[in-house]
Amino acid sequence: MEFHDAFRAMDTDIDVFVECATNPAGAFPQARLAFEQQEQRFSRFRETSLLSRLNRGETVADPWLVEAVEMAIDAWETTGGRFNPMVLPALRAAGYDRTFREVACGRAKPLPAPNPGDCIEVNGDTVRLTGGAMDLGGLVKGWTADLVAEALADRWGNAMVNAGGDIRCVGSDGAGPGWALEVAGIDADSVAWAGRVTGAIATSTTLKRRWTMDDGRPAHHLIDPAAGLPSDSEFVQVTARAEECWIAEVWAKAVLIGGPEMRERAEAQGIALVTFDASGRTAFSGDW
Repeated sequence: MEFHDAFRAMDTDIDVFVECATNPAGAFPQARLAFEQQEQRFSRFRETSLLSRLNRGETVADPWLVEAVEMAIDAWETTGGRFNPMVLPALRAAGYDRTFREVACGRAKPLPAPNPGDCIEVNGDTVRLTGGAMDLGGLVKGWTADLVAEALADRWGNAMVNAGGDIRCVGSDGAGPGWALEVAGIDADSVAWAGRVTGAIATSTTLKRRWTMDDGRPAHHLIDPAAGLPSDSEFVQVTARAEECWIAEVWAKAVLIGGPEMRERAEAQGIALVTFDASGRTAFSGDW
């Protein structure tokens, strides 16, 4: 039997599914609590979060923060810098300096992101920034989907978590191997792929969360770290498939920002991709 819960967290819609024989009492409160705890730790919009304290210049001692920062550094290295956690100043300047419902306009001012190795210090269980400011939002969202799906599956056997398009599947929905999922196209109600997934998929798109900068150019929340402005690659949407959701999230973002060159790099890492350009052309690579 499939059991489902839906709620809001991390400024997005969360759906949690558990497939098991009897009502999984406690599963959904556990999932909600996990997302709330992660938001308390890592939201850039909460003044008391670990991330906000770090960005204010504090040296923060916390193993959760250390793990997230080390994941971000690893992602930066693996993607050749296309994923960079130090884009927060550019994101704020472009207009995303408040929750998305409140975003109005931003300044068309390029703020290239610094090299994380030059401004992040990790020493045991402590982290300090020597400059810049960090955003871990997407990575933490994917990571939390991983943590929740794995924890629920450990206890109830099968689980799937969809955190605003960051999806982690463990076990089965009972109808076959893995969980039945679809990858949406860029046209309304279109489906680019449908199949069964074990592991994770994540989608990044420039077609949502859009606003206008003060020079009239459109803006979105995916910052090109090198340019310090919203990305302008030929891809408008990318879905990545990997074993873990945080990894899929990182590569979806990196390929969308980096374009065809980053698609080749992702393929070399074993990442399966669906890419969409503005004309609607769809390309598949890897194990779909």
